[in-house]
This record gives sequence, structure tokens and C-alpha cells, in this order.
Amino acid sequence: MSARSVFADLLATYRKAAGWTQAEAARQFTMSKSLYQKIEACDRKPQRDMAQRCDELFGTHEVFARIYKDIVTEPYSSWFGPRVEYEDRATAITNWEQRGVPGLLQTEAYARAAVRACRPYMPPEALEQRVRARLERQDILARDRSPKLWVVVAEGALRQVVGGREVMAEQLDHLVKMSESPQAVIQVLPFSAADAPGADGPAALFDFEDQPSVAYLEGWESGQVIEDPKEVANITTALSMIKGCALSPRDSRQLIAEIRG
Repeated sequence: MSARSVFADLLATYRKAAGWTQAEAARQFTMSKSLYQKIEACDRKPQRDMAQRCDELFGTHEVFARIYKDIVTEPYSSWFGPRVEYEDRATAITNWEQRGVPGLLQTEAYARAAVRACRPYMPPEALEQRVRARLERQDILARDRSPKLWVVVAEGALRQVVGGREVMAEQLDHLVKMSESPQAVIQVLPFSAADAPGADGPAALFDFEDQPSVAYLEGWESGQVIEDPKEVANITTALSMIKGCALSPRDSRQLIAEIRG
């Protein structure tokens, strides 16, 4: 049984023990009845604040919080799960990527094409599960207190056509839209940037309210969590230099629009 199923079954059990209808439970969590029903039916992933609220309402002392942690990491490989957990808890995320559009900013069509390109033998059902898991990571951007997202993408990643012209056009339009919103700061590292750092590969930095920052380096089907303060400081410096070499957010948006055109 999946962690999401365990959460849903436990939620239904405690709701019924409290004598609540699904509509009454939805009011306890300040959400619509339809959303609550989807969570209890395993059709929608619960959010961290809901797990915390469950433990408060039912007096379960972090039982739901621990299950939620498993929900967050369960759909992913062992090397990628830690990154998703950090994304889920971070108050600020800095991401450098030169291979493609970062997962938190991908459209569904782009995500599907990117997954399929690397895994041509993956069965359709497994492919859709992988795409769904990738898109669910973006739920953190819809929170009331969403993390501050700062992304730098190499120009080459934006010019590489993934999934065809229509898919790529939609993806670039989405990046422009996100760059105009308060949800993310997006910069492009142009081809013209001389002696720019970042050749060592993708990197992410996660800042938290209650613990030191953590870095994450990613390779081919591998990931490395960096917690040592000196190493994290070095990666922070490198990311700052990449930002400094990149175009301004406004000029980046203009370049994305030009590539789209």
C-alpha cells in the first residue's frame, strides 16, 4: 500500500471517528469539499499544512506528518527523493540548470516529452506516473507561503527543441508568464557570457527557517546532498557568480520571448 493510500485511509478513519461528514471535515481544513474528497480518494496529494492540521485535530503526534514525508519522496528514485523533500520544506530555492527547463517550471507536455526522450522503453502507465509526480512538485508554488524561487537557465536549454515546436513554444510562453509573476525570478545565462561558471553541472540551494542551508548536485541518474557548511558556502558563491553573469530578469524575459518568436 502506498503512503498516499495510508494517509487517505487513516484520514477517513479519524474523520468517521470524529463523526464528521466529508463536508464538515473540509471546513476543518479550510478547503472545498471536492478537494477534500479527492484527497480521501487518493486522487490528490495532501499538503504539508494539512498533515500538520490532522495531527492537531486528531491528537496523533506527528503520525500524519511522518506519512506525509513518505508521500513526498515515494514517487521518486532514492537519489532524487531527498531533493523533493528539501523543495517541499524550503523557504527559498535557487536552481541552476543547463540541460533543460527545471522541473518546477515545466509544462505537462514538456515534462512528458523530456521523460519519454530519456526512457523510450518505459510503459505508458509508468510514463504518466513519472510525469504526474514531476508536475505535483509544482504544488509548492501554489501555497499561501510558497518558497521564493530563483532559477538560472542556460540559453542552450531554451533553444533545444523538446517535444516539437508546439510543445516548446508552450513551454517558453509559460516561462515568460512565470517571469512576470511574483512566484519566480528567472534569469538566462546567455551564450555570450564570457568565463561564466556553472560548467560543473546543475546545482540547487535550499534555505529553511529552522535549519542551515542544504545544496544538491545532480548528475546522470544520480544526486548528491551537500550539508557541510564550507561546501555549501562554496556552492552558494558559485550560484551567486552564475547569477551575476546571467542577464537581468527583464532582459532574460526578452530573450525568452525572442527565442519563442
